[in-house]
Amino acid sequence: MKFILHLLDYLEEGVMVIGLGIMVVLNFVNVICRYLMPQTPFSYTEELNTLIFVWITVFGIAYGYKRGSHTGLTLITDRLPKIAALVVLVIGTLCSVAFMGIVFSTSCRMVSNQIEYGNIFPGIGISAAWGGVALPLGALLTIIRAIEACITNARKLFKKEVEL
Repeated sequence: MKFILHLLDYLEEGVMVIGLGIMVVLNFVNVICRYLMPQTPFSYTEELNTLIFVWITVFGIAYGYKRGSHTGLTLITDRLPKIAALVVLVIGTLCSVAFMGIVFSTSCRMVSNQIEYGNIFPGIGISAAWGGVALPLGALLTIIRAIEACITNARKLFKKEVEL
């Protein structure tokens, strides 16, 4: 299981780093060409950057769960008894998993419609499903990472209790 999670780490980080690098280079070249040439040969960069941005965002959400960087207010939960804090942690995780389940289901239907109706990015000329497929993949990764974060935080919670 640890091997799979490490593989997901590399996948998430790779998508984010490579995607961000491509976006920076494309935007930089596009801006330079805009000022040097009357017409830029990179008219498709807006669509490509939007496509890459979607991928980076959904993978970033999963990565945020993994790192414990998702929004959380611990002012109250830090003062709760350990069992109550665990209950809040599990309920929060269940809500996140349920929400990502809805995102997964809805985005699968969206990708199906994009393929069925032949939606394409006009500038790039590729299927819009390439952008849409990031949503169900990101939702699955976020579900995995939310469960992983819940287990990690529960272990930390009880580790603190044992140390006292």
